[in-house]
Amino acid sequence: MTVTEDERTALWRARLTGTDPMLKKLQARWRRVPSAPRCKLCAAPFRGLGGRITTLLRHGRARDNPLLCGTCFARLMKRPGGAEVPISVLFADVRGSTALAEARSPSEYRRGIQRFYEITGRCIEESGGIIDKLLGDGIMALFIPVFTGRQHADRALEAASRMVLDLEYSELPASGVRVGVGVHTGTAFVGVIGTDQHLDFSALGDTVNTAARLGSTAGAGHLVISRDAWAAGGRSVETAVAIDVAGRLASLEVLDLSRDDLRAI
Repeated sequence: MTVTEDERTALWRARLTGTDPMLKKLQARWRRVPSAPRCKLCAAPFRGLGGRITTLLRHGRARDNPLLCGTCFARLMKRPGGAEVPISVLFADVRGSTALAEARSPSEYRRGIQRFYEITGRCIEESGGIIDKLLGDGIMALFIPVFTGRQHADRALEAASRMVLDLEYSELPASGVRVGVGVHTGTAFVGVIGTDQHLDFSALGDTVNTAARLGSTAGAGHLVISRDAWAAGGRSVETAVAIDVAGRLASLEVLDLSRDDLRAI
């Protein structure tokens, strides 16, 4: 049976928003089996007795994406496509990374960046996000309804706030590693994109581009979050200011929060 483009898009939308009935049944089944961590899609367990069972049934952790089981990852890769869905996007960048690299040996620089990845990765995963890309001196994360529920903006804000605080109170600032974080919420195309030789699960669109710009705008130890993301996360807006975002025609209202501001939230 041939699946039309509209039918494929509808299937992707149901999957990404967590409303696909077959996926919901599979999640309910696997959640009865211990234990966490689990596949972000089907909830197959990766540890304990359940982990041994899922490995035998090819639902063990995927080699190319450790947040998904092998079966879910393979299914995504076999059916390129996607849908426009509401998501939240987070970007975090090391400030002054070129100067840092110049002043240190490659091995010393690598250790600092590795520690940055460890802290940011933990914050993202504990809040239900997925790491989309490692960018050399930065990281991009997606918070998608199927992984986080409808509270994707709140989970992205939670991850970003914890990220700034954990980084700022770690050993990294003393070694010169400071980070700025940006978060934006909106509609994006999410799905499998690429060529026959290399496919990737990612997101595209103005929401992603804007989040990247906010991440590059944020000062060291600061979170710059759009008013849209802040409000979608259930927070009242009192101090938003309009800024010009590079490459964007319309200005954007944002909140610029320091680590002290985030401690008080």
